[in-house]
Amino acid sequence: MALLLLFVLVLTLSAAVSADEDAFVGVNIGTDLSDMPHPTQVVALLKTQQIRHVRLYNADRGMLLALANTGIRVTISVPNDQLLGIGQSNSTAANWVSQNIVAHYPATNITTVCVGSEVLTSLPNVAPVLVNALKYIHSALVASNLDRQIKVSTPLASSIILDSFPPLRPSLTGHGIQY
Repeated sequence: MALLLLFVLVLTLSAAVSADEDAFVGVNIGTDLSDMPHPTQVVALLKTQQIRHVRLYNADRGMLLALANTGIRVTISVPNDQLLGIGQSNSTAANWVSQNIVAHYPATNITTVCVGSEVLTSLPNVAPVLVNALKYIHSALVASNLDRQIKVSTPLASSIILDSFPPLRPSLTGHGIQY
């Protein structure tokens, strides 16, 4: 019971709809906790609950290994604290992709890389390197012949939308990035 309660506290459910799939329920997993259940326990619970999509907030090797050969679709994140280095160096991005994606793919079904998390609103001083980080991660995927299998994106906070109505013409805050 305690494991289940801890799991519920650690994970948040989110529904998402993709243009090429039906709606699904996914789980966001953060592993920076001292009392996190073992990755194999987490994956066993995911399977029991028939969860087929997860987002890892960091490239936790144990979680990536535990998710191998499960068929669960994995979104892996570049943590904000690594964004500056990756956005300033193509070789740093290539190293990150090699260690965290190439080393685990295709056994672990990695489908997306999220570069940073809400960078424009949480770390505005890092925002100028965000586009380079996206480009460098994508270039590393191209070099590894994985760019067609793995998408690259960045999560943005909904607060950057000043006026969401009408939905076809929203206006954004001044957090724009020039490239």
